[in-house]
Amino acid sequence: MRLADIIEQKAAVQTLQRAVEVDAVAHAYLFHGSSGIGKTTTAVSFAKQILCETKSACGQCSECLKFERKNHPGLRMLEPDGAAIKIDQIRVLREQVQYANEYYQIWIIKDAHQMTVQAANSFLKLLEEPPQRTVFILVTDNLQQILPTIKSRCQMIGFRRLSDAAVAQALENRTAEVDRKKLALITKMAQGSIGKALELWDSPLFERRKWVIEQLVELPRMSVVEVLGLSMRWEENRDLFDLDLRLMLQWYRDLWCLKQGLKEQVNNIDYLNELSVICQKYNLSALRQITAAIVDIFSQLERNARIRFLVGNLLLQMRKGVLA
Repeated sequence: MRLADIIEQKAAVQTLQRAVEVDAVAHAYLFHGSSGIGKTTTAVSFAKQILCETKSACGQCSECLKFERKNHPGLRMLEPDGAAIKIDQIRVLREQVQYANEYYQIWIIKDAHQMTVQAANSFLKLLEEPPQRTVFILVTDNLQQILPTIKSRCQMIGFRRLSDAAVAQALENRTAEVDRKKLALITKMAQGSIGKALELWDSPLFERRKWVIEQLVELPRMSVVEVLGLSMRWEENRDLFDLDLRLMLQWYRDLWCLKQGLKEQVNNIDYLNELSVICQKYNLSALRQITAAIVDIFSQLERNARIRFLVGNLLLQMRKGVLA
């Protein structure tokens, strides 16, 4: 794929194309934005354009042909070893960039926020004295966890969430049969992320959605003891719980929309009657607090927090909100 083929990231693409055209490619870039919106794809396309003999990703020169065969020596990938990018990986990188004088090296560092403190400090030394003919492209969906000193030595390239139309089109292009109801639901839940949409497409979405919504409908009538019992029965599966959180987030967003008189923006339209009844049991402040709590749990999951503890606290907060 060429940079020109990247969808809905016009500002990022124009900046990168211009850098190649005027021979002003920076020694380090930091691509940041939500997951699944094209950051890594853009990084690879940018690398291809830099390495192309014509600087256009022509697809015909010897450099492009190596690239297409996935054996170009100038493109290197570094990603977490397990849950982190470790100091030993950065040491290997530091050794390999010594050969960059012989040919261009472009390093794409995926999930750069997962560098350990030692790895980040070691990498920082490379940025302070950048090697010749080397470009680092750091990719992250958690900008807050990147060291400020690393940020300051990179050119920041922000990526925006994609439109629902772009996500829907990507799903249609990659799936043999299109279920329109499923397509519409997943497009809304993906929140501008093609990567997340593809994950949801292969997930047990509809069966899980029915069960989660049944619990959310019953929750306002539950006692504290019943809420705690429900939390103990909740499956401790991280991928499944990520899906549950997205379903919850959509549910409480719908309640907020109804509270504001925005019925046309409700996503769970097949549960409109239930939403209309439950909407009366919450005030806007409670809905904001519950929504913020759900969003916060996504980051806690990344830190390997215990699911049972997270879901217990969240369900209690949801039940408490009914009394507000």
